[in-house]
Amino acid sequence: MADVYIVVFSLLGILITLPALLVALNLLSPRVTTDIATRLEISPGKSFVLGVPVAFAFLLWILITSQINFGLVQATAFLAAVVGMGLGTLGAAGMARFTGKRLEPLSDSGSEIRDLVRGAIVFELACLVPIVGWFLFIPLVGVTVMGAALFGLLGWMPRPQTQPPPVQLNQRPAMTEQQG
Repeated sequence: MADVYIVVFSLLGILITLPALLVALNLLSPRVTTDIATRLEISPGKSFVLGVPVAFAFLLWILITSQINFGLVQATAFLAAVVGMGLGTLGAAGMARFTGKRLEPLSDSGSEIRDLVRGAIVFELACLVPIVGWFLFIPLVGVTVMGAALFGLLGWMPRPQTQPPPVQLNQRPAMTEQQG
């Protein structure tokens, strides 16, 4: 029975503290998380494309080096895991900011911190959905936020999109008094 309590209360502790961690990262590094949120909003496809080789490289390095029986090499596997999880957590903080920004019109709070908390909770709850959240949402979003986090840390922002002025068809010139 004690083992069950350990698992249940550990999971509850993680579920309660994750939104706090994401909000804290937003408060401690607002420029980076804003850049990540902008990347997720404007170019999620490019973030995903960058995230695939980054996640693959981390996983491959961890798998290869964790099997070697030399302590220093195994330590690099642990270091790679910590850096990868840090990158993913920073990306999740940007996702919480992005989600909170999307939730802003739906609430009357007017408080950015409330929107951040709501975004973090919605993101966390979406990850908890059985089967779809675990095996579809988490891998896709996880890879995407890793790519967006790398873009954000490097300061690579998407180019502003310039749009040509709208073309107005079938417009007749206004008549002046002399023509009328």
